[in-house]
Amino acid sequence: MMARKVVWAPVAVGVGLLVLGACGKPHASPTPVPVPSITPSPTKVSVPANASISVRPAPTTVTTTVAATTEPPPPPQAQQPPVQVQPEPTWVEPTHQPVHEVALLGFPCDAEGETAVDPAGRPLVCEKSRRGKLYWARP
Repeated sequence: MMARKVVWAPVAVGVGLLVLGACGKPHASPTPVPVPSITPSPTKVSVPANASISVRPAPTTVTTTVAATTEPPPPPQAQQPPVQVQPEPTWVEPTHQPVHEVALLGFPCDAEGETAVDPAGRPLVCEKSRRGKLYWARP
């Protein structure tokens, strides 16, 4: 019997709070805050009733004055410089650089004395280490 009272007590308290909240006084409930309304006020712009608009092009006439001279104009140049014949270009076969194997410094190699380059283009040579293993080293 005691266990039922323990369960019903919190339920009764919750229902009581709901009843008090629903039947509370009207001044206890919050009232919404009135939001001011923003109405744009009309602006008055005075416009003349009969506005005459005319577009007139600017004058484009150019007046030039020529001074009178008694000298005759110089004679035109009759001689033209001789045309220079340019030699035909000759085809030059590009020189091919030997293609080197790309290797990494310190990595193993196959035969002592082989040459290669590292990724930056510096020369490398295959050498024997103190332990007798072959590796790529700088000359």
